[in-house]
Amino acid sequence: MRLQRLFLFIALFALVVTALAVSAQDTVPTLSPDTGGACGVALQQLWTAGSDVCVGAPEGFACNGGSVPLVEPAGAVANALAPVGALVESPLIDAIQTPGNAPETGTIGLVWLRTSAPLRVTAIMLGAASLRDISPPDFTPWQSMLVLTAPEAPSCVAAPQNAVILQTPLDVPALVAINGATINLNGTVLVQGGLEQSSFVGLSGFSTVLAFGQQQTLFPGQQIFIRHSGGDYSRPSEPPLPALPFEASITRNLPVPLFERPFVMPQPGIVTTQGDVNLRSAPTLDAGVIRQVPAGITATVLGMNSARDWYHVRLPTGETGWLRADLVRAEVGMIEFVYEATPSLPQRYGELGRTARIVAPTGAALRVGPDATFPALTSLANGAVVNLVARSPYSPWLKVDAGGAMGWVALLAIETRAFIEALPIDFSAPPPPTPTTIPGSFGNAFPDPNNPNNP
Repeated sequence: MRLQRLFLFIALFALVVTALAVSAQDTVPTLSPDTGGACGVALQQLWTAGSDVCVGAPEGFACNGGSVPLVEPAGAVANALAPVGALVESPLIDAIQTPGNAPETGTIGLVWLRTSAPLRVTAIMLGAASLRDISPPDFTPWQSMLVLTAPEAPSCVAAPQNAVILQTPLDVPALVAINGATINLNGTVLVQGGLEQSSFVGLSGFSTVLAFGQQQTLFPGQQIFIRHSGGDYSRPSEPPLPALPFEASITRNLPVPLFERPFVMPQPGIVTTQGDVNLRSAPTLDAGVIRQVPAGITATVLGMNSARDWYHVRLPTGETGWLRADLVRAEVGMIEFVYEATPSLPQRYGELGRTARIVAPTGAALRVGPDATFPALTSLANGAVVNLVARSPYSPWLKVDAGGAMGWVALLAIETRAFIEALPIDFSAPPPPTPTTIPGSFGNAFPDPNNPNNP
């Protein structure tokens, strides 16, 4: 009975895909939301509204951040997830289908599906996509799922391709089955399903894809395809194909601020060191050396300099820097991000990226500088809302605007859903005062009472 419902759902989704194909543009989105004209502005407003209510929502729940999705079972569960910001326990849901992105009409597909321990995975549905739980009865809900996405580009050129983003907490891998392939997920993977194949794109971390007893490693910047036949997306028809650089169009306009964890989006492909190579802070031999990278290390490509003789990379350790292109083996596609200065992380949309709340029962001191040794300007009450301005270059302190009073607050006293790493660094922040030297310490001798001439 469940298999019959599965194929009925696939057939219905195919009809939706066909209908979308009639009206969708053939061009691939190339513009970001802030340069996509009226639809780009509308799209970012809708994303902001969705993130306001769904970013930071609890594990174990689905949160609707967009237009009304189709949900199974029908009735109470479907009705409960209809409003923007609605929360429904994930195990109660059998399937979700989100509409395509048409911000010019106020329509977006945006749902967060969060599972809880022992399977901690967040699935973000973007645009025309569907998720169905096909886990056997004695398995954890959503451990095996069916993912389908409409292949056509949305009518708004600022919108991303239809996709489902899967992400695990940092260093908390999860084993899930997607369209019949076993995914050892450790990081972030973009999934698309349709046209007789499933596509897995590595965005962060390192994952593996297993089918027919053959396993392929998926690095950020790579794409792995699984073939299906006869419209049956619940099982592969052959082993996974070797990983290749992904098509650059797949990650254009992806709304990273909606992700659980932020990162700079990878470019297509990977580079591998051929010997010991210096990782530098800028694309020049005069730049400081961050560390020496040994031979055989595979790195994620984030961009290139304008001369295209240096790669900006992220190492498996998370460190970022620049490697000379002639000292690595490159398996890359079209590198679209070209810059000289290292880019910063994208910030959350709207107020989430600008505000924080004081969480200190007795209040928190607003200080002149980013250290407890600086004088206090005033005390901020528990629960007070402040605007984030910058972060310290050398200490876990944030510069904030508290109703016009500008000063520094310890990060431990602040609760925020903003990305701290995306805040600008205030290099003009005063360093901590030099501590007063204590006699007898750091080489200073006490006076010798037995030798008055040698104080």
